[in-house]
Amino acid sequence: MKRTLDIARTAADLALQGQPYVLATVVRAEAPASVRPGAKAIVFPDGRVEGWIGGSCSEPNVVRHARRALQTGETELLRIGPEDLLPPSGVTGLTTTCPSGGTVDIFLEPVVPTPQLVVIGHTPVASAVASIGEAIGHRVLLIDGRKGIDQAGIEPGANVVVASMGHYDEDALEVGLAHQPASLSLIASRKRAHAALELLRERKVAEDLIATIDTRPGVELGEVTQEEIALAVVAGIVQRTRAAQAAGPRTAIDPTSGSEILVDETTPSTEYEGTTYFFSCNGCKGRFLENPAKFVGTPA
Repeated sequence: MKRTLDIARTAADLALQGQPYVLATVVRAEAPASVRPGAKAIVFPDGRVEGWIGGSCSEPNVVRHARRALQTGETELLRIGPEDLLPPSGVTGLTTTCPSGGTVDIFLEPVVPTPQLVVIGHTPVASAVASIGEAIGHRVLLIDGRKGIDQAGIEPGANVVVASMGHYDEDALEVGLAHQPASLSLIASRKRAHAALELLRERKVAEDLIATIDTRPGVELGEVTQEEIALAVVAGIVQRTRAAQAAGPRTAIDPTSGSEILVDETTPSTEYEGTTYFFSCNGCKGRFLENPAKFVGTPA
């Protein structure tokens, strides 16, 4: 288990690498609890945890809310305790049925690096896209592909814009696809875009990958100049990013406590009489399975 100092060093390293994570800090604990105030852990996007913020009754809930925090970019204060828990306004209450009892408050602080914007091209519109991206806080990598495309700085999940204007479009698109981009846009006329996609097919690029390429990127500005085209493309990237962040989480009601919980692939669940029920922890699920009829009146 990592000490608090090690957690701080890991967090600093992740920030320097541009990697997202959530710093979870215990800010309050009522005995009997397995953690003390000041305990910290790092929650990674895949749900891995480094550090200690409580046992099996607390950690799954913390992980689910941490992963959601990475999507929204918003901090959250959790209070995990017994069924009769009444958290104050602004605090998310979660029920635990751990026999040890106790109440723990955990503050979740998502650290989400600014998106990387990769622009491939040596054209005026490529320069304009890069300038606008930098102006709104994106980490911009501008690649001049005339002597080959240097892929060293491209991060997985970047927003990639190909603005080579017919010079090396196909090569740039293949490079973009190879890095699992959040989005891949091609600035080109309809005729040129169609030709570029056909050349990718000739190169045996999978059709499902080709389908992810946006050949009409941006928002409708009635753009005419190179700068207006660039503005429309960057605005489209921002629009898609905000829409993804605004998507509401899937929730359910834990029938054993009546509390609302987040639902993802890690949430304990069971099916009873054709209805799927979700639970905040495995202990809650166990209580339900002992006597489902006691709880089925609560909507799932």
